[in-house]
Amino acid sequence: MAEKRLPSAGLTLASASPRRRELLRYLTPDFVVTATEAEEQDWMPPPAIVAALPPFPLDLRTHPTLLAWRKVMAARDSGVSGRVLGADTIVVIDDLVLNKPRDAAEAASMLRRLAGRTHRVYTGVIGLPEHDAPPVLGLEAAEVRMAPLSEAEIAAYVATGEPLDKAGAYGIQGLGGRLVEEVIGSYTCVVGLPLGLTHRILSELGVAGLANPETAFRRWLADHHRRPPRCTAP
Repeated sequence: MAEKRLPSAGLTLASASPRRRELLRYLTPDFVVTATEAEEQDWMPPPAIVAALPPFPLDLRTHPTLLAWRKVMAARDSGVSGRVLGADTIVVIDDLVLNKPRDAAEAASMLRRLAGRTHRVYTGVIGLPEHDAPPVLGLEAAEVRMAPLSEAEIAAYVATGEPLDKAGAYGIQGLGGRLVEEVIGSYTCVVGLPLGLTHRILSELGVAGLANPETAFRRWLADHHRRPPRCTAP
């Protein structure tokens, strides 16, 4: 969608993800969206930002909050004013980051690795204030227990095409939710925008009128007629 210039008090979501846009609307309808090419960049933040990043056990270059920082800074550099929110999600198993699969064969390989095991999903969220104040940074982690999967089940799911644009080769909010037995932590962290953490960051940015995260989660589920796998947080 075409970029829209914000008034100084506005909120921009720096993301091309339809899932993040949808979830954010359940917290606040008052934002616009801009997509950037930050995912193609590899520039590092200044030392002050690196020092402020939440603890993360893997290589700094894969830190989801750093990846989210690139998105909000790319939006700011493109002329977006006001408050800017960004997020990035990664899937990790065996200390290996599973990105979006290149093709169906790689998607099937990822699902074989995940099947019958527990992996971790991290979502980094960052908010830029309206003025030149320090950003608000956060990181959410959730553990996802995947059901055992047969080769036929993996092939059938890959054939739907859903895994091909999803980190880790599955979408918990879609057909991939049937493959998940339990989420220990935030369900919406696995979708791509943890509602509790995002609420806290937007509150610190001074965004008013936010919906309660648990209420927002229940509304999102009801509107989509979804019954998620067992989870411990919205």
